Amino acid sequence: MPDPLPPHELPSSDEQLQRALRRLEEYERSEKVVAAAGIGRWSRDLSQAHVVCDAICRVHYGLPPDGAVTPALLRERIHPEDRELVWDAGRRSLEERAPFELRFRVQPGSEAAIKWLHVTGSVFHDAAGQARHFEGITRDITAERQLEESLRHTLIEKNDSLQNLEIINSTGQALGAELQLEKLVQGVTDAATQLSRAAFGAFFYNVLDERGEAYMLYTLSGVPREAFAKFPMPRSTRVFAPTFKGEGIIRSDDITKDPRYGHNAPRKGMPEGHLPVRSYLAVPVTSRSGEVIGGLFFGHPTPGVFTEREERLVAGLAAQAAVAMDNARLFQRVQEAVTSRDTFLSIASHELRTPITSMKLLSQHMRKRIHANDPAAFTPERVTRMVEQTERSIDRLARLVDDMLDISRIAAGRLQLHLEPVDLSDVARDLMERFEQQLIAAGHTLTLRIATGVVGRWDRIRLEQVLANLLTNALKYAPGTPLTVSLTARDGHAVLEVEDRGPGIAPEHQHRIFERFERLGSASEVSGLGLGLHIARHIVEAHGGRIHVRSAVGDGARFFVELPLSGPPDVKPGAP
Repeated sequence: MPDPLPPHELPSSDEQLQRALRRLEEYERSEKVVAAAGIGRWSRDLSQAHVVCDAICRVHYGLPPDGAVTPALLRERIHPEDRELVWDAGRRSLEERAPFELRFRVQPGSEAAIKWLHVTGSVFHDAAGQARHFEGITRDITAERQLEESLRHTLIEKNDSLQNLEIINSTGQALGAELQLEKLVQGVTDAATQLSRAAFGAFFYNVLDERGEAYMLYTLSGVPREAFAKFPMPRSTRVFAPTFKGEGIIRSDDITKDPRYGHNAPRKGMPEGHLPVRSYLAVPVTSRSGEVIGGLFFGHPTPGVFTEREERLVAGLAAQAAVAMDNARLFQRVQEAVTSRDTFLSIASHELRTPITSMKLLSQHMRKRIHANDPAAFTPERVTRMVEQTERSIDRLARLVDDMLDISRIAAGRLQLHLEPVDLSDVARDLMERFEQQLIAAGHTLTLRIATGVVGRWDRIRLEQVLANLLTNALKYAPGTPLTVSLTARDGHAVLEVEDRGPGIAPEHQHRIFERFERLGSASEVSGLGLGLHIARHIVEAHGGRIHVRSAVGDGARFFVELPLSGPPDVKPGAP
């Protein structure tokens, strides 16, 4: 022990008071600094059942300004997911005799917002090493956490934006380079599914078959094709119709709760086994001309997945896809035109060569006989026969030229009709007389069932052409078989039938026979450009009618021409 100070060195009562006042001022300044910093203080004597919290600490925990605070009360204020974390930290601090520091959430009340606290504390021990009490401080770090979360979301969004930009750029480059429609559509579907964060996506789109009829195809992304294979194509329901009509984008947080959902029998919603769809996004794909090419559809089993962000991204991609699909379809048409041109040139060169060769051989034969001074070669019978052969070759050339002119008019949309009252009964009889000898020579037996007085507003020359093409078709493909030509009038229409008992046409080929350059036999088996039935179809359709065939292999073929007696409704007599 140090020796006590002499009496004359002891501080006076005034000095003691001054020191005490200075310590008090320092304490008050310290308190103000702590309060200004928003720091709360707490302590707990482990021998006591309550915790001492200052006013700021009470605010942090959402405690009343006065009254006892128990560990149980504090535990209630800690977020349920963080309670074990806090208690484990306290236990480790006791066991390891080390300070603790942690961040956790508190929820002052059921209606209050969640706050984040940063708590530090230490355990104090007595001289025997026994833990006596905890002391620590609290700080509200909610704003810091919100800033951190905001920055985290910003970084995530930035990363997503960079990834989306990369997807959009790469997809845009691919769309610009790809001219194969199926590959293009699959690429769009994959990219849009990724951009929208959908569990699965599909692109349903219309294409034209070789008859010019529309049918629907689809691509899938995110699921195997088998997932949709057993389900029918989308129908024009309240959910799907707006997309296929191009009325706008549909985005639903839960399509099963949408008022447009579940109105169509028999399923009244998604069929059994269908992929679960709650979040729903559908975007029409519209061409530059305003045609709705198809629609992009996306689904997710979780509600609320698609936001305005996904809608904007997919809408932008759909616009790019429409341009690319327009280009791809144009490229396909060009390819088809080139193929058709090559086919036409190949067939035409063969067909034109035959009559020209015949006339050339005949001309060479005559020249030789003239040079040989052979009067026997120019008897009336032989000259007549040579003239008939030449006329047949000229007629064949004339038909080929007429067909080529007609196909060019059809392709340009300039097939003209000169309408007048026409008795189709007279047309049929006159034409059968002209073909009679040719048909009999080919071995046909003829049966005519032609009603009288079948009068309509038609183009006589064009209808002669239709019937002539049907008869020529029978001569080519069903020689030597019975042939029946019928004409009746019913329900405001004239119905012309040409039936043969030839080899028939397989169902899978029946749509082809009305297309350009289609011949069911090889060039060595049948002659012609393969345009007769194609031209006949366009003539009949220009009259507002239809032509079709019923046939089976080995059972002959029946061609039907149906014409409205009133003629085409949108064409005036004499107009193109």
